[in-house]
Amino acid sequence: MAIESSVVFLPVKDIEETTRFYRDLIGLPVAQVQSGGLCRIFDTGYGYFGFCQYSDGRPLPNGPKGVCLSFNCRDEEDVDAHYREFTQRGLTATTPQRHKVFPVYSFFLTDPNGYNVEFQKILEK
Repeated sequence: MAIESSVVFLPVKDIEETTRFYRDLIGLPVAQVQSGGLCRIFDTGYGYFGFCQYSDGRPLPNGPKGVCLSFNCRDEEDVDAHYREFTQRGLTATTPQRHKVFPVYSFFLTDPNGYNVEFQKILEK
């Protein structure tokens, strides 16, 4: 028995706006579209993020104490390159820096649903 991959599913306010962010701005390919387009799964290269626009009014686990979607970069220079690319595209991001508690160098964006999106290099092995 083997696990082939994993998908983390999160609710969203607007699937089209979320798709524009993750596909067009971040650059993730859409791997699958479900439920007439209300659910889309994005390939991160090492797993998947699924975003679904539910009609049941469920809350979004967002904000400073909510979900953080982290992308691991090759090195600190790669983190800086992503930062430059996204800010040149008009996205607002925190300045890349070493975290005060965790052994990472990273910056954060906020997606259209209020989810924290981190681009990081883990500094410890």
